[in-house]
Formats: sequence, C-alpha cells, structure tokens
Amino acid sequence: MKKYIINRSILTIVAVLYAMPLMTIINGESIWGRIDTVIIIIGFAIIGCLSSIFVFKDKAIREYEQEKIEKDERYINNRKTFSYYLLIALAMTIPIVLIILDLYGIEQISISSLTIIFLIISFVYMIALEIIRKKV
Repeated sequence: MKKYIINRSILTIVAVLYAMPLMTIINGESIWGRIDTVIIIIGFAIIGCLSSIFVFKDKAIREYEQEKIEKDERYINNRKTFSYYLLIALAMTIPIVLIILDLYGIEQISISSLTIIFLIISFVYMIALEIIRKKV
C-alpha cells in the first residue's frame, strides 16, 4: 500500500512538471521565463501530495483495490488492442492532414497549436481507456 501511495505521489508531481512547460507553450511564453512561478507550483504540488497521503487514506485504499482489478488480463488485452489501433489511425491520419494543410498553403504550424493538438489527443486517449476499463 505504501508503494502505491508513493507511486501516485510521484506520478502527480511528474504530471505537474510535464504540464507546466506545455501550458507556457500554449500561452506563447518562454518555458523558463518565470522560474519563480514554476518553483512555487512544484512546491504546492509536493505539499498537496504529502497532505493527500494523510487526509485521503481511505480513498487511496479504495483506489488501490480498484487498480488491482484493472490489472485483469482482459483489460490489459483490450487496452493493448485499442492502443495499437489508435497508433495505426494516427499514422494514417497525420500524412493526410499534412497533405490537406499543404493544399491550403499552410507551410508552418505553431508549437502552441501542436501542443493543443497533443493535449486533445491525450485526453481523448485517457477517456477512451476509462471507457474500456468500465466495460471490463
């Protein structure tokens, strides 16, 4: 159980560290332009993780039990199949989108646009995995 709580805390901190640069890119700012804000947000993420360990212990136990159920072979197989087909769909869609953009004369795509597209695809993927998990 302790290993589970530590893993969830580390995952939350890594997610915050990953989201900060993406959000600054979307806003068109420099990634390290406001280093003091980044340090403050990382500090709050660490404090939030540590406090959630003590405050939400019952919820952590329920999530731990739920995650054990998720390790069911059927779920893992369904997730692998879905991920494979999503990767194939992306591999087939990206060249078509690039050809259409070229036909319209668009030669450059901004980094913030790519970041927004990446975040949308990530959220759709996470929602789809959640739907697959509930079906199993």
